[in-house]
Amino acid sequence: MASGDFKACIFIQSHLISISEKEIENVTPLEIRNHLDSCPGCALLIQRFARAWKSVAQQEETRPTPSFFPILIKRIEAYEEKNSGWIGILASVWRILRPAALAVIFLGGIFTGNEMGKKRNIPPGPEQSFTDRFLDSFENIPRGSVADFYINRQNSKKEDLE
Repeated sequence: MASGDFKACIFIQSHLISISEKEIENVTPLEIRNHLDSCPGCALLIQRFARAWKSVAQQEETRPTPSFFPILIKRIEAYEEKNSGWIGILASVWRILRPAALAVIFLGGIFTGNEMGKKRNIPPGPEQSFTDRFLDSFENIPRGSVADFYINRQNSKKEDLE
């Protein structure tokens, strides 16, 4: 390994873990030391990586609190109880069939629109809307009926006020 050699820098960069743990094969530590002495970039890289690698190795083992597993088991059992019986079966079936139901509704809308277009069934215009037909029905109220009393009596009082 020649110092300042580009291949040496690539070797150092690709073997950071083995160099930090001093478990290098096919290269003597003296060759690596000579390259690190002549290449400040690789020396800085090895120094930073070795420091980071040691801090990872020295971390404490994390363990869950003693109450973690009992609480987890209770939550799982509560979830399973909630989803047991017919309600759970229906919920599972609905989860599976929901996409199919949406596809059927979507395709049904497309086919219905297609059939309406074939038969020239055009939706009624604004003059034939429900509200117009509803209001037109008030014109045909028989005289003397209860509806006539309420509608005409209130209209006559309003006309007297104006």
